[in-house]
Order: sequence, then structure tokens, then C-alpha cells
Amino acid sequence: MFTFPVHPAELFTERARQFQSWGVSPSVISRVRDRIDDMWGHGRTGWVPVWAEEARRAESEQDWAHAAACWGAARFPCLATADRREAYARQLECFGHASTGLPVTFRRYALDVPYRQRSTRVTAHVYRRPRAVSDQLLLLCGGVDTWKVELHRMALLISLISGLTVAAVDMPGTGESRVPLAADSDLLLAATARQLADRTRCSKTALLGLSFGGHWAAKLALTGRVDAAVDFGGPIGANGTAVDVLGLPNGMAGVIGNALDLPALPDRADADRFSLEFSLRRQGLLSSTSASPLLAINGTGDPYVPLRDTIALADRPAAEVWLVPGTGHCGQERLPRVLPPAIGWLLAELSPRSVRRQLISRALRASLGETVTGPRHVAGEHERTEATGARMLTARP
Repeated sequence: MFTFPVHPAELFTERARQFQSWGVSPSVISRVRDRIDDMWGHGRTGWVPVWAEEARRAESEQDWAHAAACWGAARFPCLATADRREAYARQLECFGHASTGLPVTFRRYALDVPYRQRSTRVTAHVYRRPRAVSDQLLLLCGGVDTWKVELHRMALLISLISGLTVAAVDMPGTGESRVPLAADSDLLLAATARQLADRTRCSKTALLGLSFGGHWAAKLALTGRVDAAVDFGGPIGANGTAVDVLGLPNGMAGVIGNALDLPALPDRADADRFSLEFSLRRQGLLSSTSASPLLAINGTGDPYVPLRDTIALADRPAAEVWLVPGTGHCGQERLPRVLPPAIGWLLAELSPRSVRRQLISRALRASLGETVTGPRHVAGEHERTEATGARMLTARP
């Protein structure tokens, strides 16, 4: 693990909304934002010490959910330092306390899942609404810096409104995962979904992936290893290469490098290798018919994932694309508005013979109005952006 350059002020500008979605109160975010000026230091204005102070205050009040959210912010964006690893352990401990009073049946599974001729431990947080009769499992996976505890509120909401059995897991290379991120991490996620389906007696599986988790949602749908999938902002390498890691803002190259288990910040060779290995087009998956229904959603102003990576999926016969104008990565600014219709779409695809689910899905989609649009409405702007990007790449020394 290694540290890397990142400015706390810029990180707060981008991620304050995300921290709030995890359950951190706006007043706490404002307070720590004013105090922190050192990302990796251990002094009074360091990232971990300031967040830890807020987490301990929540612990003293036995507000375990808020404490877990604050410890999650303390360990952010990756476990590159000893104090972040300690913060993550504290987060899991506090979350254990918070999970005892949930309005759903909650269980923490520790699975031994086969991967690369051996097995590795995968921990899943499983949510099931009381008296739910669904035999459908939704695997929920975040990206390189948003892990299963941060997905708790989303998992709980989906379980309550849909009746689905929801299992939140860490993407390989993050959280409690014991293996680094790799281009074949889909093998581990697919095997995890199968094993959890067996444990929970579910006959159908789906994957909802956010950010890098969306990459795996798209891949598992394109290869037919889940029955349906929703991809929020996943990088897929639509033009034959994935994102240029070195060009990503706010320290993301370092976060991805840690997930890949690199010894230091990626260099050009590392970035080029990543870009090629993770491209779904180079893997031949964008030239074949989608094996399972796929819904791809992203904001039109995403600074991390090119718009083409979402638009390219519209060519797949079993795929649908929703673009969220005026929003960034994963359409986060409108995510609370877009998520329920996305779940409605997912339920309809998992039960195509259910007239009730089909009608609900159509009504929810219609309720979005101009919140989302299709790829044709932004094609002109997309082409101009691509042309500009091509000129910039051509001019790069």
C-alpha cells in the first residue's frame, strides 16, 4: 500500500455529497472540512484524526450507524496507512452494533469462494425483508473507494421497497477482500453470486454495480452469468481501451493503484496495461449480443468515465441506456430520483411474466420525465467531445 498526492479541499468539493449519502450528517461534514488540511498526516489537522474525533463522539452517544459512517470517511479513500486500517476495523465493529436493530433480517456471511484454482474469503452483508417471498438475489457492489458498509443505506432501501434479497459485497482489491483487483475479478463476483443464491435459496441473480462495480455489472450481463444487471457509471473501455488512469482527478490513480496492489503510483506502462486489460471491447464482449438484460446509467458530465462507455451499450439488443443530464459520476446528484425506477426496471426484467411488475416499471420510468434521456439526445455533444479528445490525444507528446 502507498500514499499519493491528493488535496483534501478538492476531495471535499467532490465527495461531500457522497459522504452524506453514507449517513454522515451535514454538520459534521462542514466541521471536519474546516479543520482538515493534511490527507495523510497524523497531526491535529490530519484526515484520520479529525474524522476519528467525530466517530468517537458518535460512539460515546451509542449512535452506531453515524459512528460507522464517520469511521468509513476516516479510512477513505483506501487503506494505505496504519491509522486507516485501524479506522476500517472500527467501522466494521460499529456497523456490527448498528445492524442489530434493522427493520430487515440482516446476516453477515463469510464465504470461501473458488478463484484461480484456490478459494478466497468473501464477506457479504445480506438484507432480507421480513416475510418476503422473493427468490431473487441482488448483488450490490461499489467501486474502488465505496465499499459494502457505505452501501448499507442503499441495500436497506432496496430490500424494503422491492422485497429482493440484497447482498452487499466489496469489489476485489477493496474492503475485506483478500485478492487484488484484476481483469478477471468477474469470476470471483459470479461465483459469489452463485454461492449466495444457494445459501439464500434464490433461483435468480442480478448485479447492481456503482462506479467500477458497474464494469462488473456490464460484464456479467454481457456474458449471461446473472439474469439482469444495472450499471451505474461503469468504465467498460468502449473504444478498445479503458480510462486513462493517469488522467483521472483527485488522486484516483493512487486509489486504483492500491486496489491493483501496485507498490507505487501507476506509471505509464501500468496505466496502459490496465487500460487494455479492462476493456470489454478488447475482450470481444461489445461485438456480441447481450446474454442478459442490462440497464446502463450515468451522468453526462462524468469526470471519470467517458460518455462513450455508457452510450456504446445502447447498441446491444438486450441493453437500455439512461443518461442523466447535468450530473457527474453515476449521476450521483440525481441518484435518489433515478434509483427507484432502476429497481423497477430490474424487477420487471427478473419477472417478465409479471404484469404488475411490468406496469410498475413503466410508470416509474415515465415519472422520470426529463430527468433522464436517451443517447440520441446527446449524440451531437458526445461527438464533439470525442473529437476534442481525439485532438488532445493526437497532440500528446
